[in-house]
Amino acid sequence: MKLGILSWEPDELESVGIAEEARERGHDVALFTIEDIGCSAVPGGGTRPVIASVPADDFDVILSRAHVGHQNWRDTVERLHLLATVPGLLMVDTVDTHVRTVSKFAMLHQLTAAGVRVPETRSCRTLADVRAAHHDWGSVVVKPSVGFGGIDVERFLGDFTDSDIVRIEGVLAKYGEVICQRYCPHGGDTRILIIDGEPALGVQFYTSARAWKPFPGTTQEDASWDVRIEIVDPPREAVDIAARATAAMGLSYSGVDMVRVDGEYFVMEVNVVPGWDALPPDVRAIPERAVVDLLEKRFAAERVATLEHNACVCTMTGRRPSP
Repeated sequence: MKLGILSWEPDELESVGIAEEARERGHDVALFTIEDIGCSAVPGGGTRPVIASVPADDFDVILSRAHVGHQNWRDTVERLHLLATVPGLLMVDTVDTHVRTVSKFAMLHQLTAAGVRVPETRSCRTLADVRAAHHDWGSVVVKPSVGFGGIDVERFLGDFTDSDIVRIEGVLAKYGEVICQRYCPHGGDTRILIIDGEPALGVQFYTSARAWKPFPGTTQEDASWDVRIEIVDPPREAVDIAARATAAMGLSYSGVDMVRVDGEYFVMEVNVVPGWDALPPDVRAIPERAVVDLLEKRFAAERVATLEHNACVCTMTGRRPSP
């Protein structure tokens, strides 16, 4: 299997670990980023998608861990769609599935339609919209629809202060429209990695009153951020919800974040590019092996389907099947 791994960023630890596991099994692996995807000219006219100057159709499988962010949305989605046009190239997961999950608006709606419990949520374009949500719910969280790492995720408890209004207006000015959710008081998030429909790993983020979200909301490390991470064996109920959420989004694998409020689990987010770089190497190896298992299984199934299709075509036309 010739595998291409589209990394979130150069030297991303998760992608490197998956690549090493795949190489140990004898697969040909190339790591690349979204900027490496482009087009070359076809003699006589036309284009051919390439990955770092290599024809994209030289690959069998692409594992997409692409970072679709607020600032690079158009460019990344355009390049992902370019790969999606390559005949016979298996993408895990497809661009439509990837983008639909990255958009929290689309993700939360799809989970709701599938019967997966999510917090009460509305879209807000103005300070008045946020005030109305705050009036109805008492405590709210404001966040961008496309984002990561807790960046610009703001919580508001009690009456709005002048500084609160400045923060809200700043987020609105940056994104134009934001998600506003009823705040669910909790002691930490549970993340469950679902790979090929099965739980691979459970992680609990224990938070404090100050560190109420698992990530500090900055691209820089915050040594004072008081969050404790523990590997856990999550309850069957939580695993079942995570598996349902992953399936509802049409994903082959994901990291499902949820909180428990008054004995009931609420899914906060389904991560199409789950991370595990903060975990010890022996623990990181668990999802790395599971992802490669998934890719091998999907590739084998794709080959069988192709052979069966070719045999069917040959039977109908009388041609000999190609080797």
